[in-house]
Amino acid sequence: MRRFLIVCAVALAAAFAVGVPLFVWQDDDSLPRGADAVVALSGSERTLPAAQTLVGGGIAPMLVVSAEWNGRDEPRARICRTKADDVICVYGGPFATSGEAQAISRLAEDRGWDTIILVSSDFERFRLERAFQRCGDFRVATYGVDEPWWNTLVGVPLEWVKLAVSETVRRNC
Repeated sequence: MRRFLIVCAVALAAAFAVGVPLFVWQDDDSLPRGADAVVALSGSERTLPAAQTLVGGGIAPMLVVSAEWNGRDEPRARICRTKADDVICVYGGPFATSGEAQAISRLAEDRGWDTIILVSSDFERFRLERAFQRCGDFRVATYGVDEPWWNTLVGVPLEWVKLAVSETVRRNC
């Protein structure tokens, strides 16, 4: 049992040693003026306010909100109920990157968009950019929001698992 715990501790330390520079210390993409939409991805309560700020600052005319059908995320449910002209809500099915990528890619294709900005937790940007580029014929820029240290502490090791799944099992869109 002791050997197993040591192996787990070493694996976790390695995940952080490589994962923090790869997932967390990335600079945000230079945000293109004239993007077609800013997409507030699910998973963090901080992405919606950040996306609203970007749209309000003139980065893009459209806000796309990835929301849940059950409306448990009250700020997202509220904005989706308003039916504003500059807000589109998508319900990507099971809350996984592939469901969101499929829904947003269909939307981008239907509307003829060529550039979108994804707003997500900072440690998710690497994986999300790769997944969305596989799904659509549009430019993807990412904007990462800082998360509390405890979310990052859990999120970085989980990103390795999610990245492995998205690069092997769920490679299609």
